[in-house]
Amino acid sequence: MLRLLHKNIPTKMLQYCNLSYARTSSFVKPIVYGDEVSPPVRFVLMTASILKIDIEFHKIDLFKNENRTDFYREINPLQKVPALQVGDLKILDSHAIALYLCQIADDKDLYPQDPALRAKVNQMLFFNSSTLFRIDSYIMSKYFARQPVNKTTVEEWYAALDYLEYNLNDNWLGGNKMLLCDICAVAVVTSMLPLFSLTKRHKRVKQWIENFQCLPFYDINRRGLVNLRMCIDAINNVRA
Repeated sequence: MLRLLHKNIPTKMLQYCNLSYARTSSFVKPIVYGDEVSPPVRFVLMTASILKIDIEFHKIDLFKNENRTDFYREINPLQKVPALQVGDLKILDSHAIALYLCQIADDKDLYPQDPALRAKVNQMLFFNSSTLFRIDSYIMSKYFARQPVNKTTVEEWYAALDYLEYNLNDNWLGGNKMLLCDICAVAVVTSMLPLFSLTKRHKRVKQWIENFQCLPFYDINRRGLVNLRMCIDAINNVRA
């Protein structure tokens, strides 16, 4: 009976069943280590949400210095967040993590195959890594250490926003469609707003941020910003 039943099942159906079983049996749920107050962590979590990738989130409380524990040092010797672990694989940079998630999800929307569009995404990801987040990290580190931020750094931040304004000829950084670089940059820009507001020359940046408000995954960014604002307010109260 089993042999007869097996012969009556179409070959393609058998192949699909075998493939599904292989994927299920070999799947290891990715673990993201981080703290939602961190823009790169929110970038990774939003990317996973858009791609509908089931992840396990392990909070590493930055304000309790949990990133400096022996446990986390084994995960990431750099002691920074986020980190992604999938079995024996560890990826320790948010941009690399997001690209990895796009690849395993076989995504062609956030990270398009078209060479020109992909170059645009890469360019803005590199800009975020080298400029936007570098400035954000420096300013936030100074702020929470209760140290003054020099005028030159503030000017550099607004110059970085000018560059975003220049690239926002349409609704998004890459044109008329949200791409991976938009998610990456918006997490950083919105984190800085409690300290440095947008100026009148950043109208496109303001509209760009508003474009995210109705998107379901953006709740992740809102939640992280609330937590970050609480930390900023706590510092303000101490200074007062």
